Amino acid sequence: MRSSTISNAIRLTATARTVPLHLEAVERLIAWLEVAKIRDDLTGPMLRPVQTPRGRGRDGFRRRPLSTRAVERLVQRYVRDQKLDPAVTVHSFRVTALTTARERGADIIDLQDFAGHADPRTTLTYIRSRDRLSKSPAYVLNY
Repeated sequence: MRSSTISNAIRLTATARTVPLHLEAVERLIAWLEVAKIRDDLTGPMLRPVQTPRGRGRDGFRRRPLSTRAVERLVQRYVRDQKLDPAVTVHSFRVTALTTARERGADIIDLQDFAGHADPRTTLTYIRSRDRLSKSPAYVLNY
């Protein structure tokens, strides 16, 4: 059953790489598989283009993955519809995930593995510090 596979990890790239998923993400992915009526298709992609543009998914989904451009268009449409900052892109999610995880105490090596980076310096470029002053080493020194 796909749900047990989802709960452990998800394939993110052409080369098999797995990452753990939060339970809420697992629940939402399972719900999506049910709505899309593709839960029993264990070998096909999870996120697929609609069968026909007018059907909007009601007539099914193609058995191929969404293209990178299709995902970008979906995010752009959501950003526009929700009146978010137009600078938000697909890449913003990656930056936000890494920054938030770091702020909540994740180790840089764990973040590097999560992001699939070969070098931790690459991972550091993704982390945006919102409150650098309060985290200054000067505040932990005893004089």
